[in-house]
Amino acid sequence: MFPRKYRVHAFLGVIALIIIFYPSISRKPDQQRIDLSSIAATDFFELVDSGQYAQSWESCSAYLKNEVPQPEWVQRLSAVRSVAGKLLERKQKDYIYTRDAGSGVPDGEYMAYHFDSQFQNKDHLVETVTVMLEHDNTWRIAGYFID
Repeated sequence: MFPRKYRVHAFLGVIALIIIFYPSISRKPDQQRIDLSSIAATDFFELVDSGQYAQSWESCSAYLKNEVPQPEWVQRLSAVRSVAGKLLERKQKDYIYTRDAGSGVPDGEYMAYHFDSQFQNKDHLVETVTVMLEHDNTWRIAGYFID
C-alpha cells in the first residue's frame, strides 16, 4: 500500500479530475430546461399541425431565420406536409441534450426531440425538432426534419 501522504495526494488528484471533467461528462439537463424546451417544441408543432407555416417560422431561432427565408420555409413545409397528410398520432421517442452543437452552428445549448409520427398518407415517419436556447434565455426552434 502507498504511504499515507501519497494516498492523500492521489485522493486529491482524483477529486481535482472529477471537478475538471464532471461538467463535460454530465450532459443531463435540469428539469426546467427540459420543460421549457419541450413547451417550445409543442407550441411549434401546434402551428405546423394547423398549417400555420409562416407563423411557425416566427417561432424559430435567429440562426434558422438567417439560414432559411420565410418563403422557402413555408414552401418546404407545405410540400412535405401535403405529401404526409394530416397528423394522426405523435409519440415522443427520446431527446438529446448538448452544449456542443458542432461545426457551422452557433455555440449554445440544444435539445433535439425525436418523435414517432403517423400521418394520413404515411404510416411511420420520424420527426425531429431541435430547439436552442438563445441569448435572451428563450428556447426557439433551430431545425425541423421529417424522415
